[in-house]
Amino acid sequence: MLFYLDTGNKDMCCGCGACESICPTKCITMVADEEGFLYPKKQDDLCTDCGLCESVCPSIHKEKIDYKESGNLPKAFMAINKDEAIVHNSASGGVFSAVANAYCKDNFVIFGAQFDDQLRVIHSHVHSLDEIDKYRKSKYVQSDINDSYKKAEEYLKSGKRVLFTGTPCQIAGLRLYLKKEYEHLFCVDLVCHGVPNQKIFDKYIQYLENKYKGKVTDFTFRHKIINKQDKWNSRNVKIRISERELIMNANEDKYLRGFHPGLYYRPSCYKCKYANPKRISDLTMADFWGVEKLFPEKDVHKGISALIVNSVKGNKLLSDLNQIMELNEVDFDYVIQSNAQLNRPAKINPKREQFFDLLNENRFDLAVDRCIPRPSIIRRIASKVLPTSTKDFIKKLVFKEEGE
Repeated sequence: MLFYLDTGNKDMCCGCGACESICPTKCITMVADEEGFLYPKKQDDLCTDCGLCESVCPSIHKEKIDYKESGNLPKAFMAINKDEAIVHNSASGGVFSAVANAYCKDNFVIFGAQFDDQLRVIHSHVHSLDEIDKYRKSKYVQSDINDSYKKAEEYLKSGKRVLFTGTPCQIAGLRLYLKKEYEHLFCVDLVCHGVPNQKIFDKYIQYLENKYKGKVTDFTFRHKIINKQDKWNSRNVKIRISERELIMNANEDKYLRGFHPGLYYRPSCYKCKYANPKRISDLTMADFWGVEKLFPEKDVHKGISALIVNSVKGNKLLSDLNQIMELNEVDFDYVIQSNAQLNRPAKINPKREQFFDLLNENRFDLAVDRCIPRPSIIRRIASKVLPTSTKDFIKKLVFKEEGE
């Protein structure tokens, strides 16, 4: 096993937990490091050197689960759920809900990431479409996969149809763990920027509770609002603190302020092997950034998804999805060019090390404020009044200058 907590190879371990799940002697446990990220650690007295842990590592064996190109695949679509209520309650265009309804006709189980009653992000499963609301919306925290791989295998062996959603490395961990293809397994991944850990999110929640003198009882990422100029904005958090409801945008909320510039992602996220167009799920869902150039009447912040079809299995579901979604095929290369993490991993923030040093010494809010100061009043006003196309153009110029 190459990636024990004490080897220093942290930038290669994605923390999916497949190694722990497959270990027959239970010699591997996931242990948090000083930053709060979980890594596999071996108990030497239990290890038999069977090599199973290494055989399921997504950082080593991506080529084992790469889909071979078939016909006109992969291909991309602009996708919007026809149910406006679902779009409003989804992070983007409601792809997950549409796939669940199209794939899960009978004898099924659905796996996804949710907040539990302690606001921990965990993977869980349900047997009813009435229970999938908790899997909607983004969760900008790495989920605890717990026993989901084992449960998925049990259900597949019993003949159930399994819909499994997660980050690319989590899907990779599942497929490597299973060691074979199952006809009734359907995997959906998302275009992932990177994942913070539960410790960071907990410190953020603690900061909110101290500031607002109450208990955080509900939390939503990617809450959609429409402003006074009738423009949609989807980069907000909605927080229930005791009887109070707060809505803050990406400039106001400190967690989003650190998340978007990659201040506290997992080390492996900055070298992710899955941040490219060669996907390992049947379908990939993402925000359709740049959609207004192809469809000027569409607003990505209201809810427009890019849907990428990667496999024959995914392609077969299109006819059913077409009944539930507005689907328009678009140029695959355009979708790749418009979405940074379909081209390359996130760029490590130069203040990342400073953030974790401060986090262990100070409050979460002070660590973010010192590393990512709030934008100036001019930038905040410009963000509200400039059209999306202009802001995207400015971002591209800035990114190009930083990359040179």
